[in-house]
Amino acid sequence: MVNSDSARFAQLLDWLEGRLPEAEARALSQQLEQASDEATAADLAWLRRFLEISKSVKLASPPHEMRAILRQRFAAHAGSQQPPGFFRRLIASLSFDSRAQWAAAGLRSAANEGQQRQLIYTTDVAEIALNLQPHSAEQRLHVAGQVFPTIDVARDAFSVQLLQNSSAVSFAATDELGEFAFGDVPPGEYAIVVSADQFEVVIPSVSLHT
Repeated sequence: MVNSDSARFAQLLDWLEGRLPEAEARALSQQLEQASDEATAADLAWLRRFLEISKSVKLASPPHEMRAILRQRFAAHAGSQQPPGFFRRLIASLSFDSRAQWAAAGLRSAANEGQQRQLIYTTDVAEIALNLQPHSAEQRLHVAGQVFPTIDVARDAFSVQLLQNSSAVSFAATDELGEFAFGDVPPGEYAIVVSADQFEVVIPSVSLHT
Protein backbone atom coordinates (compact mmCIF):
# COMPACT_ATOMS: atom_id res chain seq x y z
CA MET A 1 0.00 0.00 0.00
CA VAL A 2 1.11 3.67 0.26
CA ASN A 3 3.61 3.23 3.19
CA SER A 4 4.11 1.26 6.41
CA ASP A 5 1.21 3.12 8.07
CA SER A 6 -1.12 3.13 5.10
CA ALA A 7 -4.62 1.67 5.09
CA ARG A 8 -5.20 -2.01 4.61
CA PHE A 9 -7.31 -3.37 1.76
CA ALA A 10 -10.40 -3.47 3.98
CA GLN A 11 -9.93 0.18 4.92
CA LEU A 12 -9.94 1.11 1.23
CA LEU A 13 -13.26 -0.61 0.82
CA ASP A 14 -14.69 1.14 3.88
CA TRP A 15 -13.41 4.46 2.52
CA LEU A 16 -14.99 3.94 -0.90
CA GLU A 17 -18.31 3.00 0.71
CA GLY A 18 -18.21 5.98 3.10
CA ARG A 19 -18.02 3.95 6.32
CA LEU A 20 -14.87 5.53 7.78
CA PRO A 21 -15.05 8.30 10.42
CA GLU A 22 -14.58 11.74 8.89
CA ALA A 23 -11.09 12.32 10.31
CA GLU A 24 -9.83 8.89 9.27
CA ALA A 25 -11.36 9.25 5.81
CA ARG A 26 -9.68 12.67 5.35
CA ALA A 27 -6.28 11.30 6.40
CA LEU A 28 -6.61 8.30 4.09
CA SER A 29 -7.66 10.52 1.20
CA GLN A 30 -4.52 12.62 1.68
CA GLN A 31 -2.35 9.51 1.77
CA LEU A 32 -3.89 8.21 -1.45
CA GLU A 33 -3.33 11.55 -3.21
CA GLN A 34 0.38 11.23 -2.47
CA ALA A 35 0.59 7.52 -3.33
CA SER A 36 2.31 6.54 -6.55
CA ASP A 37 2.87 2.79 -6.19
CA GLU A 38 1.13 0.48 -8.67
CA ALA A 39 -0.19 -1.86 -5.96
CA THR A 40 -2.34 0.86 -4.40
CA ALA A 41 -3.65 1.98 -7.78
CA ALA A 42 -4.49 -1.61 -8.70
CA ASP A 43 -6.34 -2.16 -5.40
CA LEU A 44 -8.41 0.99 -5.88
CA ALA A 45 -9.25 0.13 -9.49
CA TRP A 46 -10.33 -3.39 -8.52
CA LEU A 47 -12.49 -2.17 -5.63
CA ARG A 48 -14.18 0.51 -7.72
CA ARG A 49 -14.98 -2.07 -10.39
CA PHE A 50 -16.26 -4.47 -7.73
CA LEU A 51 -18.60 -1.85 -6.28
CA GLU A 52 -19.83 -0.89 -9.75
CA ILE A 53 -20.71 -4.50 -10.58
CA SER A 54 -22.30 -5.05 -7.16
CA LYS A 55 -24.73 -2.18 -7.76
CA SER A 56 -25.90 -3.72 -11.05
CA VAL A 57 -26.55 -7.21 -9.64
CA LYS A 58 -30.17 -7.74 -8.61
CA LEU A 59 -30.91 -10.69 -6.34
CA ALA A 60 -34.52 -11.80 -6.41
CA SER A 61 -36.15 -13.47 -3.42
CA PRO A 62 -37.27 -17.04 -4.10
CA PRO A 63 -41.04 -17.64 -4.22
CA HIS A 64 -42.86 -18.72 -1.05
CA GLU A 65 -43.10 -22.36 -2.16
CA MET A 66 -39.38 -22.57 -2.84
CA ARG A 67 -38.53 -20.95 0.49
CA ALA A 68 -40.70 -23.52 2.29
CA ILE A 69 -38.93 -26.38 0.51
CA LEU A 70 -35.50 -24.96 1.33
CA ARG A 71 -36.46 -24.52 5.00
CA GLN A 72 -37.55 -28.16 5.18
CA ARG A 73 -34.33 -29.34 3.57
CA PHE A 74 -32.21 -27.20 5.88
CA ALA A 75 -34.06 -28.54 8.93
CA ALA A 76 -33.55 -32.13 7.76
CA HIS A 77 -29.87 -31.50 7.14
CA ALA A 78 -29.37 -29.82 10.51
CA GLY A 79 -31.18 -32.69 12.24
CA SER A 80 -28.91 -35.27 10.67
CA GLN A 81 -25.96 -33.84 12.69
CA GLN A 82 -23.53 -34.55 9.90
CA PRO A 83 -20.06 -33.07 10.41
CA PRO A 84 -19.49 -29.93 8.31
CA GLY A 85 -17.43 -30.18 5.15
CA PHE A 86 -15.98 -27.90 2.54
CA PHE A 87 -18.46 -26.26 0.19
CA ARG A 88 -17.49 -26.79 -3.45
CA ARG A 89 -18.41 -24.68 -6.46
CA LEU A 90 -17.98 -26.45 -9.78
CA ILE A 91 -18.26 -25.17 -13.34
CA ALA A 92 -20.03 -27.65 -15.64
CA SER A 93 -18.81 -28.30 -19.16
CA LEU A 94 -20.96 -29.18 -22.15
CA SER A 95 -20.45 -32.86 -23.00
CA PHE A 96 -23.35 -33.42 -25.43
CA ASP A 97 -25.47 -31.28 -27.76
CA SER A 98 -28.04 -33.16 -29.82
CA ARG A 99 -28.06 -30.33 -32.37
CA ALA A 100 -24.39 -31.04 -33.11
CA GLN A 101 -25.12 -34.77 -33.34
CA TRP A 102 -27.97 -34.18 -35.79
CA ALA A 103 -25.81 -31.94 -37.93
CA ALA A 104 -23.11 -34.60 -38.06
CA ALA A 105 -25.73 -37.13 -39.15
CA GLY A 106 -27.02 -34.89 -41.93
CA LEU A 107 -29.88 -32.46 -42.52
CA ARG A 108 -32.48 -35.17 -43.05
CA SER A 109 -31.73 -36.69 -39.65
CA ALA A 110 -31.91 -33.26 -38.01
CA ALA A 111 -35.26 -32.55 -39.60
CA ASN A 112 -36.65 -35.87 -38.35
CA GLU A 113 -35.83 -34.89 -34.76
CA GLY A 114 -38.14 -31.87 -34.93
CA GLN A 115 -37.44 -28.87 -32.75
CA GLN A 116 -36.51 -30.67 -29.54
CA ARG A 117 -32.95 -30.24 -28.35
CA GLN A 118 -30.96 -31.95 -25.60
CA LEU A 119 -27.89 -30.60 -23.79
CA ILE A 120 -25.83 -32.50 -21.21
CA TYR A 121 -23.40 -30.79 -18.84
CA THR A 122 -20.84 -32.67 -16.75
CA THR A 123 -18.83 -32.27 -13.54
CA ASP A 124 -17.21 -34.83 -11.25
CA VAL A 125 -20.19 -34.71 -8.84
CA ALA A 126 -23.18 -34.64 -11.18
CA GLU A 127 -24.44 -34.62 -14.76
CA ILE A 128 -27.24 -32.25 -15.74
CA ALA A 129 -29.45 -32.97 -18.73
CA LEU A 130 -31.58 -30.23 -20.31
CA ASN A 131 -34.34 -30.89 -22.82
CA LEU A 132 -35.61 -27.85 -24.75
CA GLN A 133 -38.98 -27.83 -26.47
CA PRO A 134 -41.12 -25.07 -28.04
CA HIS A 135 -43.73 -23.86 -25.56
CA SER A 136 -45.95 -21.45 -27.47
CA ALA A 137 -46.47 -19.53 -30.68
CA GLU A 138 -44.33 -16.73 -29.24
CA GLN A 139 -41.28 -19.03 -29.59
CA ARG A 140 -40.91 -19.46 -25.87
CA LEU A 141 -39.43 -22.63 -24.46
CA HIS A 142 -40.22 -25.37 -21.99
CA VAL A 143 -37.00 -26.45 -20.27
CA ALA A 144 -37.13 -29.88 -18.63
CA GLY A 145 -34.04 -30.93 -16.72
CA GLN A 146 -32.71 -33.82 -14.68
CA VAL A 147 -29.79 -34.05 -12.27
CA PHE A 148 -27.78 -37.28 -12.13
CA PRO A 149 -25.47 -37.13 -9.08
CA THR A 150 -22.34 -39.26 -9.32
CA ILE A 151 -21.75 -39.12 -5.56
CA ASP A 152 -23.94 -40.09 -2.62
CA VAL A 153 -26.57 -37.34 -2.79
CA ALA A 154 -30.34 -37.81 -2.93
CA ARG A 155 -31.78 -36.77 -6.28
CA ASP A 156 -34.42 -34.61 -4.61
CA ALA A 157 -31.78 -32.66 -2.67
CA PHE A 158 -31.20 -29.96 -5.30
CA SER A 159 -32.52 -26.47 -5.87
CA VAL A 160 -32.13 -24.95 -9.34
CA GLN A 161 -31.92 -21.28 -10.33
CA LEU A 162 -32.30 -19.87 -13.83
CA LEU A 163 -30.49 -16.53 -14.18
CA GLN A 164 -30.11 -13.93 -16.89
CA ASN A 165 -27.71 -10.97 -16.60
CA SER A 166 -26.97 -12.00 -12.99
CA SER A 167 -30.67 -11.72 -12.04
CA ALA A 168 -32.81 -14.68 -11.00
CA VAL A 169 -35.51 -15.48 -13.57
CA SER A 170 -36.99 -18.61 -12.03
CA PHE A 171 -36.49 -21.20 -9.29
CA ALA A 172 -37.21 -24.93 -9.21
CA ALA A 173 -36.58 -27.94 -6.98
CA THR A 174 -35.75 -31.47 -8.07
CA ASP A 175 -38.13 -34.35 -7.35
CA GLU A 176 -37.25 -37.88 -6.28
CA LEU A 177 -36.03 -38.61 -9.81
CA GLY A 178 -33.86 -35.51 -9.93
CA GLU A 179 -36.20 -33.84 -12.41
CA PHE A 180 -37.07 -30.13 -12.58
CA ALA A 181 -38.66 -27.79 -15.12
CA PHE A 182 -38.94 -24.17 -16.20
CA GLY A 183 -41.94 -23.21 -18.34
CA ASP A 184 -42.54 -20.36 -20.76
CA VAL A 185 -38.89 -19.27 -20.99
CA PRO A 186 -38.00 -16.64 -23.63
CA PRO A 187 -35.09 -17.67 -25.87
CA GLY A 188 -31.77 -16.17 -24.84
CA GLU A 189 -28.51 -16.60 -22.97
CA TYR A 190 -28.85 -17.84 -19.40
CA ALA A 191 -26.88 -19.24 -16.49
CA ILE A 192 -28.10 -22.17 -14.40
CA VAL A 193 -27.05 -22.90 -10.82
CA VAL A 194 -27.80 -26.32 -9.30
CA SER A 195 -27.27 -26.28 -5.52
CA ALA A 196 -27.00 -28.98 -2.86
CA ASP A 197 -25.86 -28.87 0.77
CA GLN A 198 -22.13 -29.22 0.16
CA PHE A 199 -21.69 -28.02 -3.40
CA GLU A 200 -23.20 -26.14 -6.31
CA VAL A 201 -22.82 -26.73 -10.03
CA VAL A 202 -22.79 -23.69 -12.30
CA ILE A 203 -23.56 -23.68 -16.01
CA PRO A 204 -22.24 -20.17 -16.69
CA SER A 205 -23.65 -19.76 -20.19
CA VAL A 206 -26.30 -21.79 -21.97
CA SER A 207 -28.10 -20.65 -25.11
CA LEU A 208 -31.75 -21.61 -24.63
CA HIS A 209 -33.27 -21.96 -28.06
CA THR A 210 -34.48 -24.89 -30.14
